[in-house]
Amino acid sequence: MSPTLADVAREAGVSTATVDRVLHDRPGVSMRMRARVLGAARQIGYLPDADVAPIRPVRLAALLPAGTNAFIADLAAHLSEEAARRDGVALRIERTASLDGGEMAERLMALQGRVEGIAVVAVNHPGVREALRRLDLAGVRVMTLASDIPDAPRLGYVGIDNGQSGRLAGLMIGRFLGPGARGKVALFAGTLAYRGHQEREMGFRQILAEEFPGLEIVELRESREDRDRAEAETLALLHRHPDLAAIYNAGGGTMGIARGLQATGRAREVVFVAHDATAEKTALLLDGTLDAVIDQDARAEAHEALSRLSAELRGAVHVPNPPRLQLILRENLPG
Repeated sequence: MSPTLADVAREAGVSTATVDRVLHDRPGVSMRMRARVLGAARQIGYLPDADVAPIRPVRLAALLPAGTNAFIADLAAHLSEEAARRDGVALRIERTASLDGGEMAERLMALQGRVEGIAVVAVNHPGVREALRRLDLAGVRVMTLASDIPDAPRLGYVGIDNGQSGRLAGLMIGRFLGPGARGKVALFAGTLAYRGHQEREMGFRQILAEEFPGLEIVELRESREDRDRAEAETLALLHRHPDLAAIYNAGGGTMGIARGLQATGRAREVVFVAHDATAEKTALLLDGTLDAVIDQDARAEAHEALSRLSAELRGAVHVPNPPRLQLILRENLPG
């Protein structure tokens, strides 16, 4: 698929109107911005350049976790689409069989010598950190996606500020419950092996302590990114706490939690905030089971990860355009 003007705008981190002005040599754009847009246009193959050497092919891999997490499925699809529209980018997508750090480390090391760059949604585990260190020494460039491992050598992180997103979830729950909110709140994580889920928990606890002291976190459960496990945990949770006021799900398993709420007739009573706007969650927002979704834009993350990896391997300049944190409610559902 040939790149479009919108692709150039996304790559350069500017509006399509700015790209149009640059490509048609219209006034109102600085020389620096012109160079940035033209560089992006050549980088993705929108503009040919006889003076520039042919684009060097790059071999990349994405290592994503197993499970029923719809965000991960969307991320895999967008990574494939991004790679297909880029000249000279060969991408292989691999899924781990579990969330086990030892297996993930082995899968990372198995990619050495087969690819030049890796995008990975990684658990924070000693074996994974060691694998990243060894890959770095071997010259393999690695980007962490969605959840970071900042003390390991890597090219960078692509994702939202997870601590901020946890605070936003707490703010929404407190506001939904109303002035002087009091009651029991449950917290779900996909797995606390993800640093991102730890950061969301920390941000959530911080804002409840600061602004909503009447809200008590009574349970912290891990769904292991599995819908059936999340449903079973929700049913047990509601049995133990029939007066539960709210649930924050910091990871996968949202559909399972929703099934548990619906099965007990609590779907429109318990305030429910989760992550990542997917088609399934749109239906939950529309029927009132889900009150708010904190989205990190899988398409933007896929684009940014491949842009940065390919630019690094080709010695090109890339202007970072990190994904933005978005709050999705029933009234502003994305198209």
